[in-house]
Amino acid sequence: MDTIEKSTVQGVNYVEVEGESLLTLLEGVSSHASKDKSLRVLNAVQLEGEGGAITARATDRYRLIEGTLSALDGRLDTSLISLEDIKRIITLLKAHKTNRVQLSRIGDTLTVSALGDAITFTLIDGNYPPMEELLVKSEGEPVAVDGMAFNPAFMADYAKIAGKGQAIKLYFTGEGKPMRVRITGDKITWRALLMPMRYTD
Repeated sequence: MDTIEKSTVQGVNYVEVEGESLLTLLEGVSSHASKDKSLRVLNAVQLEGEGGAITARATDRYRLIEGTLSALDGRLDTSLISLEDIKRIITLLKAHKTNRVQLSRIGDTLTVSALGDAITFTLIDGNYPPMEELLVKSEGEPVAVDGMAFNPAFMADYAKIAGKGQAIKLYFTGEGKPMRVRITGDKITWRALLMPMRYTD
């Protein structure tokens, strides 16, 4: 069962999550983070927990994704984690899929631990793009368009997130506007946008 619990330790953000679900969330979201290390804020994943949910977001300017795990309770202040540190968390989670994983934040430091294994790192200081605003603007009724160009390599990431044999649905929101991507997950609620590409004959 997925759980997320709140610590009573004063001044500490603390949540506890089932390892396999957090692994799926971070693997999916991190595929959309920018690989360009000079874009420090985008070469990262944003993570937060509140109101019985833990949410992760990432964008590389061409696409963005948000995944949310439903849970019981807990709080983790918005934390910007470098892609390098996300990869370290993923390695830890692969060894603890069946265990509960704790995320504890004190100031600008986050510790991820499970069964005595732990990693601690410093969070990135920076302003992340207003992804919620972009996602909300894309909502509404789909519209008909003559055609849309997009990088087909991105579909491979969506296929991995959705899982074998699962469908991915695209909603067209208008000429030159981002496509809304629907990915169905058992434990994670996904929202994603994909920007159209310029196409030259």
